[in-house]
Amino acid sequence: MEEITFSTILFYIGMLFASIMFIIAIFSSWFTVDQQTRRVVSRFGQFIRIASPGLNFKIPFVDTVSDEVSLRVRPLDLTELSYTDKGTSVTITANVQYYIDENNESVKLAYYKLANPDSQIMSHVSSAIRSKVPHMTLEAVQNNQQEIASHVKSILTETMREYGYVIKDVLITKADPNESVVAANNEKYASEQAKVTAENTAAANYTKVVQAARADAEAMELHGKGIAKERAAIIEGLQASIKEFENNVPGTTAADAMTLVQFQQYVDAMTKMGTSGNSKIIFMPSGGDAVSSLMSQLTNSIMVGHEAASAEKK
Repeated sequence: MEEITFSTILFYIGMLFASIMFIIAIFSSWFTVDQQTRRVVSRFGQFIRIASPGLNFKIPFVDTVSDEVSLRVRPLDLTELSYTDKGTSVTITANVQYYIDENNESVKLAYYKLANPDSQIMSHVSSAIRSKVPHMTLEAVQNNQQEIASHVKSILTETMREYGYVIKDVLITKADPNESVVAANNEKYASEQAKVTAENTAAANYTKVVQAARADAEAMELHGKGIAKERAAIIEGLQASIKEFENNVPGTTAADAMTLVQFQQYVDAMTKMGTSGNSKIIFMPSGGDAVSSLMSQLTNSIMVGHEAASAEKK
């Protein structure tokens, strides 16, 4: 049996070590990159290339591969205290969405030039808000949040481009003044609402009064027209009765017929008053010429009514 020498043992150990290192080198020479990510390959600390998604090769024990550099959109929420043109403090809440551009140069810039993008973005947002809000009123800040967002996005886009970042969107989600301003605005709003309510109530009452007045006027107008028509009908009836009396009784005059008609109306009126259920006292004229006097009064009254009816027709 051949004697195994120390040198032989060292040889076999060396071969085993080399085999192990070869296997390790084979497996460590390949690496993968996921979608929406990149990896930076460097050699002895010097940049070599940007590894794209898929299976990639590197020289074992020589090349170094970085952790994944994400290209996904990242959200960042932040708040900033600023002051309006009147010195009113306003707390502004913003949301920034950004990502690294997928071209290799942008990935290289983002990896080597900016270690903490969130801190850099927050600093620029703060500066942009403080340069914009002091030139605006409180009302403008609350009603034109998109204007502030556009201003912030413009500044961020310009400054973050040199670091390989793209600003996808900037949103101003809140613009809250301090509590004392809110209380004052609430009081002012309540006062304005009370004033509007009072004005509306006054207008409604005025409308009711006007409508009622118009209704009364229309009712009075209709009543007057009714009286005029009634008088006209009475006159037409009297005229017909007088004409019929003259035709049937030869030798009589219109005055005779008028006297008879008046007397008949007087009798009808007395009969109606006597049959009425209400208690009443009637004062009759005394003397021998009482009936003649009464007839004269009735005649005058009817003639006045005739003249009034003629005036209504005109």
